Amino acid sequence: MFDIKEYYESDSRSRNARPDIVNIDDDLSHDINALLSSRFDNLYRRDRYKHGDSSIEIIYPGLQFPGNNSLLMNPDRVRYLLSFYPNKADFYHIDKIVIRPRFIEIGNIELVSLYLRKKKILVLYLFHPHFYHMRYAGHDGSEEFSGPDMDVVMNDRLTDDIVRRDDSPDVHVHPLWYLLSVVRSGGEDTIDKFFMKKATLNDRVYEVLNDISLYYSRHGY
Repeated sequence: MFDIKEYYESDSRSRNARPDIVNIDDDLSHDINALLSSRFDNLYRRDRYKHGDSSIEIIYPGLQFPGNNSLLMNPDRVRYLLSFYPNKADFYHIDKIVIRPRFIEIGNIELVSLYLRKKKILVLYLFHPHFYHMRYAGHDGSEEFSGPDMDVVMNDRLTDDIVRRDDSPDVHVHPLWYLLSVVRSGGEDTIDKFFMKKATLNDRVYEVLNDISLYYSRHGY
């Protein structure tokens, strides 16, 4: 499967790979297609989230990591996040959410997600826990998160680990919420890539992410 480092190293693994990360869309698309093919049924399982006419397939690892699972997304967590998402119309742009248990980074830059526009597939990787800073406009409808639905969400104690509010009209939202709010499907057979850069990394979390990624790599993921 795709690993950023493989496209920069000049060893046997990347002998036929292009050296620039800008033009690897074909390779990424091939990897995700292979993951979703029938030969991966023994590695991945399928779940589903439904809301009205929307139906999102959740594809997740069938093998459970034996250690700390708090940094690894699972279908229950994804459904929980989707259930509180205020703008359900954005679900039109998502047919599948794929949980990839791999930590992919160079220095302080981590790959958070890929979005295949034409196929409406959102791929979630392992990453340091973080929130995205966004603006909340209240009831004027001028921002992504606005209106009475968002008021209800922010006043619900169950969503403390999904959205946080400052004294200002700004909110901090879970990465999945941010991705849902910005991805847009289309006819172009292109892939949107979402990265995160942190000035300092938590060494303990970094080690756990690497351990989880190595575990799944050894088991064929």
